[in-house]
Amino acid sequence: MRRSVAWMAGALALAVCVAGAYGAYLLAGYSWDQVVSYETPFGDYDRPWALDTVPAGVATPADAPRAVLVIVDGLRADTTQEMPGYQTLRQYGAEVIAVTPQPSLSYPTWTTILSGASPDISGVTTNWFEGAVPVETLIDSALAAGLTVAVSAPDDFVTLYGADRAQATYFDAWAKEYLSDVYVDRAIELVTRADPALLVVHLPDVDEAGHAYGGESPQYTEMAQRIDGEVLRLVQALQDDRTLFVVAGDHGHIDAGGHGGWESVVRQVPALFIGQASSLEREPISQTDIAPTIAAYLGIPVPAHAEGSVLTELLVPGAVSPGVDDEHALRFAEIYLAALGAPEAVPAAGASAESVAVALDNARAERLAAERRDRLPTALGLGAAAVIVLLALFTLSWRAGVAAAVGTLAYYLAYNGLYFIVHGYRWSLSAFNDEALVQQFFYFRMAEAAIAGLVAVAVAAIIYPLLHAEPKGPRARGHLAGWLALGPATVLAVMATLALQVAWFLWAYGAEVVWRLPDLRWGFKYDLDLIQATAVGATALLAPLVTYLIGRYHPRTRIRPAGK
Repeated sequence: MRRSVAWMAGALALAVCVAGAYGAYLLAGYSWDQVVSYETPFGDYDRPWALDTVPAGVATPADAPRAVLVIVDGLRADTTQEMPGYQTLRQYGAEVIAVTPQPSLSYPTWTTILSGASPDISGVTTNWFEGAVPVETLIDSALAAGLTVAVSAPDDFVTLYGADRAQATYFDAWAKEYLSDVYVDRAIELVTRADPALLVVHLPDVDEAGHAYGGESPQYTEMAQRIDGEVLRLVQALQDDRTLFVVAGDHGHIDAGGHGGWESVVRQVPALFIGQASSLEREPISQTDIAPTIAAYLGIPVPAHAEGSVLTELLVPGAVSPGVDDEHALRFAEIYLAALGAPEAVPAAGASAESVAVALDNARAERLAAERRDRLPTALGLGAAAVIVLLALFTLSWRAGVAAAVGTLAYYLAYNGLYFIVHGYRWSLSAFNDEALVQQFFYFRMAEAAIAGLVAVAVAAIIYPLLHAEPKGPRARGHLAGWLALGPATVLAVMATLALQVAWFLWAYGAEVVWRLPDLRWGFKYDLDLIQATAVGATALLAPLVTYLIGRYHPRTRIRPAGK
């Protein structure tokens, strides 16, 4: 490569790397904020169902149905095998696995259990959600129907669900000390005093043990067994011939502690329907099915934004009026398809829940296909730019191209070796055990990407002289520009391969979150790709120094002819 071309190529590569790093940084922040701040088009932020004046409620007639919903925060399905009380209760009803929507975080899963709406619908995507949820919940539906509601839970339920509108309540701040016994004591007192038709109880302590010690630790199991006693005590105090108990985990914990991802121990959680429930084994349900089933049992309207189904077969025969699932499915379809811009796709009155589900699937598929067609030019443009960069590198100097390719391979081995093998991470939100650690987690990934980037540059510089019959070091006349350009060129090659992966994601899901969350497994990888590009691009500033030093002291460039 001529010296003038080498100088220009090196300068251009350096500029592109720095600009690309800045662009990746901005895009990463934008995309992350799109998920965290997602405003659902399906909900209603005015919350017209949250009446200023709530009916006083009436005592539940002796033969009227009652539902007790117990949310055991952080409970893994496999841990229930070591909970004797749970194993006793499962003989009196139906034990199923409930699959959580993504992400498997507390606020999103609480909202799904109470409303039947996944984060796509509810807009509750993280534990950073602020304010009241914009979807109707069981609490809202029961209050609107004039039923007495009782809630014993952390005070988050006031902020998120307006649970203080219930006629009988107990709230406490989430704390590190053991609180489940207090919540159960107060729940029993509330039932004795108010005789509610719906009781909601939240027990937080298993989750605390999971975060502190991990989901496979003795401390976690011990805490689950302690909670087991509280649940059994609650059921024994309230059981009668009209009460349906639903004991549900909101999410699990990975062995090391943490949740939010899609690991089976995190997303497949226990759900136990006892009392007015049929004893049977069945396939896993969706967590979105819990709220519709409870509402149908109580004889109240299913929360309007619930996308789940009424699980009639889990309840005793005759517990649910015929056709209630079909009626709700059509109501939900009207809300969903109107927000999706396809009101004409709503099935005719009287359509079955199955036909409504087909209509929704078709509308979603058409919308997604149209958006992917719109995004294709941008994705192809980014992908083409990345390919052009790689071809140009090989065209200008095949030796530099080969060295950069080997350096790129070294980058992925170094970065992925640290990520997957040394740390044992996966592309999962469960990788960080606490939301407070998110920023730290990504900073460390940036640092490791920068280290891997310098490894890539060093490997390229080591390989480069091996491709020459008579290699020259950077101090040899006419060779300095080539050696200095090699560093930014290698960084640019790494960034080009990352850009290809980003281009695929932008086509498949887009950077903007408008009506559905991306597959967060790929979304997490996409964020990591952008973070890597940010850090690696910045290493281009040091890359010329690395290649110069290696070229200066490389054994092949230090060889001199005899007598010289």
